[in-house]
Amino acid sequence: MLVKRYRVQLNHLFQNDNKVYYQITVTKVNNENETKTTLNRYSQLKDFHDKLHKNVTLLKLQMQLPQFPGRSLFSKTNQNEEKIIKRKIELENYFNELFSIDKILSLTPVQQYLPIEILQNQQMNISIRIENYVIYDEVVVYILRFKNNLLNDEWIYKKRYSEIKSIHDALLDQGFKNKLPQFPTRKLFGQTNENPETIEKRKEDLENYLNALFCTQEIQESQIIQFLIQDSKKYHEKNLKLEELKKSSTLKAKGGDLNKRIDEFPQRKNQQINENK
Repeated sequence: MLVKRYRVQLNHLFQNDNKVYYQITVTKVNNENETKTTLNRYSQLKDFHDKLHKNVTLLKLQMQLPQFPGRSLFSKTNQNEEKIIKRKIELENYFNELFSIDKILSLTPVQQYLPIEILQNQQMNISIRIENYVIYDEVVVYILRFKNNLLNDEWIYKKRYSEIKSIHDALLDQGFKNKLPQFPTRKLFGQTNENPETIEKRKEDLENYLNALFCTQEIQESQIIQFLIQDSKKYHEKNLKLEELKKSSTLKAKGGDLNKRIDEFPQRKNQQINENK
């Protein structure tokens, strides 16, 4: 189920340099008081889209970005009021579609537009414990517990071995080769999920690897690790909300069943009286 977190509205205006600037106002759907306005030219927004595409490719995220509005082939857009309005509508649709993709909201380039407190420069002391694992369709999924020891804040995340490997590969691509701990190697023969002892060994190795990542400040402050932190927190929050909805639905169902039994009680009593006559 798609949950829309933000609503985006665009206006356009001209500055002293006679160039078109787009005023992007992002509002949190469940709290109208949380809003942020950013002013950008079309070329700056195109640069933003290109950075976003690089981030998605780097992190190997399985998602399709919405199409960015193309440039005008003939004549400049800022010389035609009708084209400016058309582009404004297209950009507004682009941003609304973009911000409806949950994982996108955890990427650093996106966060400059969101009405959130950016915690990127906040001091963190994060440790990770892999509490357990589950096997879905013959794939091992590890249950990670993150803890920010400075704030005593904890959250749960689930990751496969291959997904953690993608984070390692992304950090390699970003030039952290000499600062990265060794990544746990794949098993040469057989499947890891066929042997509980092998799974336990990999669980321990992955836990050591992840904690080693967070011991290096430069790596911890990288866009890749910041994405991991933000995405894991959003995953945890989403699961908490789903659990609350399940509990609420269960209570309503029980309440409805109780009301039904209360309604039926007088009828049963009258039936028993009639039978005893």
